[in-house]
Amino acid sequence: TTTHWASEHATKVVKLPHLTEYNQRLFSQTDHGFWPATTSVGTSIPPAWRLDGCAEIRFTNAAAMLNTGLHSREVYLDEQNVFARVLAHHTGPGGGRWFTDGYDDSAGHHVALLLRRRMGVATKMFRTFVHQQLRPALHIAGARDLRSYTFLPYTALLGGSPGVAHDNPTQHRYHAAVLFGVDDRNALDELLTHDRLAEVLDTQHTVLTAVHAYSVERTVPVIRAARRS
Repeated sequence: TTTHWASEHATKVVKLPHLTEYNQRLFSQTDHGFWPATTSVGTSIPPAWRLDGCAEIRFTNAAAMLNTGLHSREVYLDEQNVFARVLAHHTGPGGGRWFTDGYDDSAGHHVALLLRRRMGVATKMFRTFVHQQLRPALHIAGARDLRSYTFLPYTALLGGSPGVAHDNPTQHRYHAAVLFGVDDRNALDELLTHDRLAEVLDTQHTVLTAVHAYSVERTVPVIRAARRS
């Protein structure tokens, strides 16, 4: 299945217009749930809701995202050959921020953080935490190839692909993701104990109810972002 995702399925996605980057990230099935736990913030990932991976797609602009969807029938029909469930998350203007020129091959270990917003917390406060508190703390702690995303409200209508599940119960939904790289697994352990990150961990319970961390076992950079000279 992962072979099909990285080959036949990828060739179909490459044909779509208006894409500037497309990364396939396969999550580790053993190295996960390692984010530092604090009071009332869950970090252990329920086995029944453990994710196999994610695709990260960047469009030229918001309008292009809608236009690309009109050309995606072949991609949607192929998803039943690869996936049992597809949960499509989209960002609005300013919801995706990149502190990278494109996928960094020199980072030997990549990580995906999936964040669940505490109900009652304002969207603006949540976005501020993700983009202006957590992201800078990770950067200072040594993260590179750093990307932060805050999602629009989930709707199965944006999934589009037949033959796969799109159900996403409220208690399991994620509202943001942060992706980054470090030199190796030891460097990740050091990052997680950095003083600057500890300051954010002390307040994460005010904004979040869960942070589910996965090591990325393999990344396939199908479409690479053009690097700035």
